[in-house]
Amino acid sequence: MVIEMNLSSLTAAALAAALVAAASVLAFSAMPGLFVWAAFIGWASCDHSGATLQAALRSSAALIFGVVMAWVVAVVVAAGVLPLSAPLATAVTAGVASFLIVLAAAEPILSIVPAAFYGFASTFAYLSLVPGAFTLKAMMGLDWENVIVAMPLSLLIGTGLGIAQGWLASVLAASKARAAPARARRLDGSPVGDGNTLKAR
Repeated sequence: MVIEMNLSSLTAAALAAALVAAASVLAFSAMPGLFVWAAFIGWASCDHSGATLQAALRSSAALIFGVVMAWVVAVVVAAGVLPLSAPLATAVTAGVASFLIVLAAAEPILSIVPAAFYGFASTFAYLSLVPGAFTLKAMMGLDWENVIVAMPLSLLIGTGLGIAQGWLASVLAASKARAAPARARRLDGSPVGDGNTLKAR
């Protein structure tokens, strides 16, 4: 299917993305416990999943599922549950987790498998890069240093950014084409499909 799109739609989507991105970076700079890069991943996941309310819910559920699976893998490895070296234990548990992530796609709410892997990868990005994060003490605490606390919230804020960008793009596009009803716009400027707007479902 070829989507026809005029320049005003793309420009509206680009301007909306620019405004939302700039506001997000500024807001996250005041929240050091949260991660703007993870929010951008959540935003992109929402958009490529369809940019509808249903897509946002399914993307969010899969993102969080991926975070939980990665956290379980990390806890198993950090606790030394398996009588293996850390790299081998990580490989085995990550393999099992990946199997379960794909298998879980049988459930509609977890059917967006790429989103689950985005959550999984985001969690390990944080655990691998932040000193002290890949320890039982950090992963069991009820504070912002625990990836299971901070990562889901960051990703879910990203879903909200995706919804906000779609709405703002529709407002900007409507101001240039008053005759057409305002419809949420995806990042590439294409409208959200008929019957699947952010207000539907």
